[in-house]
Amino acid sequence: MIGFWATSLRAQFGTVETGTIDKPVVIELFTSQSCSSCPPADKNLAKLAENPNVIALGFHVTYWDHLHWKDTLGQQFATNRQRAYAAHKRNGRVYTPQMIVNGAEEFVGSRGGDIQRSLGRAKNIEPITVSKDGPSQIKATLPKLSKGDYTIWLAGTKDSLTQNIPSGENRGKTVIYKNAVVHYENAQNWDGHPQEVFIDVPSDVNADNYVVLVQKDSYGAIIAAGKSP
Repeated sequence: MIGFWATSLRAQFGTVETGTIDKPVVIELFTSQSCSSCPPADKNLAKLAENPNVIALGFHVTYWDHLHWKDTLGQQFATNRQRAYAAHKRNGRVYTPQMIVNGAEEFVGSRGGDIQRSLGRAKNIEPITVSKDGPSQIKATLPKLSKGDYTIWLAGTKDSLTQNIPSGENRGKTVIYKNAVVHYENAQNWDGHPQEVFIDVPSDVNADNYVVLVQKDSYGAIIAAGKSP
């Protein structure tokens, strides 16, 4: 686990421009309320989420919770997903704030220039129509893909949450978190044939929106994605 100090990155933050994003893209941010370098990356994710073509997901990890503040949005599944990415890519890179675009390219999420360059290189992904089918079920219409071994992931998010942080590395700060993931599950495997799938959601999940991701080999490239209106 590597911490990236904000003082060494300040000159590299840059400005994130969202107006040029004209194709679906999935941006995951692995962040923590106990990471002093994370607030600029959280702001970048919030800015990116303003574009309707962007599926922005804030995964709050748990491994910084020992630093005098426990992340109120921290989830073990976030830590597990980040570590699974590192194992799949065989690079061992687990740190905050880490951004991953379309399940493929990763970099420090506070670096605006790296974000813009990665978005320019991002491959097209197929859209998925996602809707709620009753109070506890999500419907996803999957497109035709080449035959393969895919995993369907479901993530439930909160639109916006404001957190005052009274202790730890971000003591005294108030941060607005956009699209924090509060529910995450492996919905099922899929072979690429077009179909409709129905995913049951536990009744105690308090999510505002849902995202469906289709990922190659569980933690490879994201091939298709969609979010509920």
